[in-house]
Amino acid sequence: MRTIHTLVIAGLCAITAQAQPTLTQATNAPVAGTSFSFNYGPYLQPGAAGAMQSWNLSALAADSIVEAQLVAASATPNGAQFPTADVAEVNEVVTTYYDVTSNGVYFAGSDDGSTVIPFTTLGKFLPYPCTFGSSWSSPQAATFTSDDLEVVRTGTATGEADGYGTLTMPWGTVPNVLRVHWVSEVQDSTALFTMNSTYDAYLFYTTGQSYPIAELVSATFSFLGNSQTEQFSRWTGPLSTDVRADIAAGSVVTVYPNPATDVLQVELPQQFQGAVNAAVHDALGSVVRTVPFNGAGTRATLPLEGLAEGAYVLVLTDAQGSRATARFAKR
Repeated sequence: MRTIHTLVIAGLCAITAQAQPTLTQATNAPVAGTSFSFNYGPYLQPGAAGAMQSWNLSALAADSIVEAQLVAASATPNGAQFPTADVAEVNEVVTTYYDVTSNGVYFAGSDDGSTVIPFTTLGKFLPYPCTFGSSWSSPQAATFTSDDLEVVRTGTATGEADGYGTLTMPWGTVPNVLRVHWVSEVQDSTALFTMNSTYDAYLFYTTGQSYPIAELVSATFSFLGNSQTEQFSRWTGPLSTDVRADIAAGSVVTVYPNPATDVLQVELPQQFQGAVNAAVHDALGSVVRTVPFNGAGTRATLPLEGLAEGAYVLVLTDAQGSRATARFAKR
């Protein structure tokens, strides 16, 4: 009897060790004030679907790192064009907008600094609750202008939580991980051409973290009879949640003109205290220029001579360590 009792306990412990994770708004919703370090590298195979899996992504190797922050959508320069969005993910390449509700996260559009794409029909990115076996499909649509052409975008977002188990990363092993296979298919139509694109991603989630631990992406673009596929991996470092709430709420600095050529005008935040240090980061995250500013709440001029054309992130830090950021382009 003792042997049977021991085996039962052992079996229950094994089940508990690989419990099915359930993602909810309370445990996994994107929240303004969270920051991430994104590592990018070559694509790895996603592994098998199903229950009780052991996925090994320990071979992930970073060739670049991008800093990103979740902020209130209303705090971004073009936030008013995304009236349904609550949260925006800001990095030096693109700002992505999400509508977070009790029944899921919806993709509300994007802004890459030159093209603003507000979605009128929001594709579902992740349902709440989401657990092994959950599946969904929703239409998505937008109308926007790119290079003086009106573009009509239509498509579908589909997803399935196709597995759960243990995930091994370069920095350690994470139990109770839920894998989501998410596919976004869109067609962009103009008076001159039509382009199709498919974003096929495997995302690995754990409860308590609003962004996937890892994402394995195959992106295919078809245009004028030609098709091209790009594959990459993206994964996070440890979460940082120590962004001060007052800065997180107004973390996007007003800068102009944008794009800029010789100088960038910067509105220093009113809540800053003492001297302000400005650091300009390039697309790889390297600091390429630092400039000291004086006088919080005033306008300052940032010289851009010598910087190559491209996308940059301006990070302002005051004497108390508070931070605020802005994206801008040099042309």
